[in-house]
Order: sequence, then C-alpha cells, then structure tokens
Amino acid sequence: MTKRSLSSIIVLLFVLCLIVSGCGKSSKSKKKEKENGAIDITIQDEECYAIITKGSGNAYNDHIVEGFKAIIDGAGKQTFVYQPEKGTAKEQIQVVRELIANKVSCIAIAPVDADALDSVLQDAIDADIPVISFDTPANPDSRLLDVNESGTEEIAETLIEAVRDVSGGQGYWAIVSSFSTSANQNAWIAAMRELSEDDKYKGLGLVEIAYGDDDYHKSYDQTISLLKKYPDLKVICAPTTIGIQAAAAAVKDTGKPVKVVGLGLPSEMAEYVSKGDICPYIYMWNPNYLGQMTAYVSMAFGNRKITGEEGEQLLVDNHQIYEVRKASDEGTEVIVGNPFRFDKSNIDEWKSVY
Repeated sequence: MTKRSLSSIIVLLFVLCLIVSGCGKSSKSKKKEKENGAIDITIQDEECYAIITKGSGNAYNDHIVEGFKAIIDGAGKQTFVYQPEKGTAKEQIQVVRELIANKVSCIAIAPVDADALDSVLQDAIDADIPVISFDTPANPDSRLLDVNESGTEEIAETLIEAVRDVSGGQGYWAIVSSFSTSANQNAWIAAMRELSEDDKYKGLGLVEIAYGDDDYHKSYDQTISLLKKYPDLKVICAPTTIGIQAAAAAVKDTGKPVKVVGLGLPSEMAEYVSKGDICPYIYMWNPNYLGQMTAYVSMAFGNRKITGEEGEQLLVDNHQIYEVRKASDEGTEVIVGNPFRFDKSNIDEWKSVY
C-alpha cells in the first residue's frame, strides 16, 4: 500500500467518524450573554469542534490537543482532532474541505502555511463555519480570531534578551526555526531582527536562520551544519520546542562551547537546563491552557456568542477576562499570556507538568 493510499484511507475514516457521530451544524443562533460587559465563553451548546495542529509527533501539539479535548469533552460535545502525519499544508487543506462538507461547528487550526490555507479557510467562513487559528495565525481574511499564546513583541524581546544575556552581549548567533512558512516563527524572528538594531545589541551578529521543519532529525542536522560553518558561533536561539531539543543535543554531542536558548518544554529540556552548561534556561507558556482557551473560543464562535471584533471581552471561568485586540497583521487576536522562564531553580517541579 502506498503512503498516498494510506493517507486517503485515514482521511476517509476521519470523515466517516464525523458522519456516524452525527456531527452537523445547528441552525440555532445564540444571543450574546454578558456579565459585567464580558461575554461568558465557558457555557456552550453546539456539538462538533475540530482542531488541526501543524503535525504529529510533537509533544507541544499533544499538550494543546489535550487541553482542547478536556474542555470540549467536559462540556459533553464532540471533539475531532487531526494532526498531519507529514506536517504539510496539503494534508490540512484536504481535512478542512471534509470538515466544511460535514458542517462542523467551528474549525481551529494552526496553519503550516497561512497563504496556502487562505482560500479553503475562506470557503469555510463563506459556508458559515467559524474559523479560528491558534499557536500560529491564519491570514486576517481567513480567520475570525487568533488565539495567540503571547504577544509577538513580548516573545521577540524575551528571546533577544536571552541571546544577549548568555553571550555577554558579544559574538555571533544563529536561529534554528521550524517551517520557513510558519507565520508566528517568522513574526518573532522579524521582531527580533528589528530589536537587534538597538545599540544594546550592537555586539551581536546574526549569521544565519536555519529551518528544521519541526522535525527532530532535520533540526539536529541543521544545527550540526551551523556548528561546522561558524566555528566562532556563541549562541543558538531556537523558538521552537523540537528545534531547541535537537539543537541542545547537537551541541552536547559535538562538545562545542555554544549556548542554546529559546522556547522549550520543561519535560523535554530538564536534562539540559538542570546542568545549565549548554542551556542555562528556557521560556514557554502552558500549551495545555492554550488548548483550553482555543476550545472555549471555538465553542463561543459555534454558539455565535462572539464575533471576534476588537474590544470584545471574553470571560473565562467567571473570573478571568481577556480582551480581543488588533493584531500586528490587522486581524484580531486574544493573548493568552506571557513566556515563563524555567531554570535550575524551578525546572524539576515543572518537568512532570508539561
């Protein structure tokens, strides 16, 4: 059996699952329910919610899905998860088309390539199926709202400051990113490059941006290539969980005196952070909570409680209020939180959490 045939069978089974479960879109339209001006997005009625990650085999995505399912399942609704085996836009497009045909209540997606997904996501919106993005934004005209883990400027400043800190403010550094088409990675990197023009970063020189496509082996090989190409390299910054794990392993295996910083999961980076010789610290938000917020927002759109307009206030669990704001790409977003630092002092208590 060819890989293409296997992929087709997987998608067919996925679609049959939707049909058998009776996943259809209700014609009901709910009025906004407000408390103190904020819309309660934790109590919902619609039935079928889909989440599409960038790919399988990534613990970060698994934690997002876990949080998403906990909220949807806890509300007694249907959850459909798709994690592309190859991590391609083509796989995501095929599944979105099937979700449109089966009229799910909302589609939450982390686009591998926002431009490639633009047309099919617009088709979903035209079919009256709300589309939101999470982790990485869809284009403004093909999403109603982006559930953003943290602000672009906040992440960029956190990362460039880490590079300055561990390098002593002097030397060459490189980036190991995920996909070259990943909108969030590109936005963070662009903001980092802009910030690096400030005088306090003038001693730093960015030599290259390598792309590991969220694949451990490719990210490892890209790091090895960087280490060979730039013998005076001082820091590698990896704003991706797979990339930072692979980069740290490559530095360890080669014995090069290079520091690694970036975004990582405590469970995957504890061995490096605990020693501190290669990776003094990492940053990350809680991917499980990102999944929970994505679920709450999905249900709110499914029930027509929110529109994703700038200024809307979203109430979660009767105490936390998040405000919809304009994103840098002129679409709208809701910010879940800021990056949290994990170092020797706290990595052990968090490594069993995520």
